[in-house]
Amino acid sequence: MFPRDQWYKLGLLLYMLVWFMGSFWMGGMIKSGAIVHWLGVELRAVEEYVYYALAGAIGGTLYAMRLFHEFYDQISDRWILWYLLRPIKCAGAAVMTIVLFQSGIMLLQTGTSMEAKIGIAFLVGFGYGKLMDKLKVLTETLFNGNNEKTSGDQPPK
Repeated sequence: MFPRDQWYKLGLLLYMLVWFMGSFWMGGMIKSGAIVHWLGVELRAVEEYVYYALAGAIGGTLYAMRLFHEFYDQISDRWILWYLLRPIKCAGAAVMTIVLFQSGIMLLQTGTSMEAKIGIAFLVGFGYGKLMDKLKVLTETLFNGNNEKTSGDQPPK
């Protein structure tokens, strides 16, 4: 069925499907009340953030599955880590982006509805690369300004 060197691609596809379907399943289980504790955390206290993380993971995984389909023949070992980390990075970025919006640091009218915030979290996951570009600009503006001072990451010239 698959050549021996193609099995990792099947593994990646299964991994992404588990993340994609599992995120929907987990959201449903939490919403129904079937899961109230997860890894020692009472989910009621962080429920909305879990929904944001799951929506971000769904968006990121959907984007990854699209690329997997488009570039199947070009996937190399170099991309395995990208595919493995994508849902995790997108989940974290989605939660933190909603926090930045709610705090007023990033400006976007999300409204107060949970659906709007979950929609934004999904878009964060789907457009993770663009978000990282925007956060880089925001960070440079907040911490570096327009002057030519060196950052704390680089030695002075």
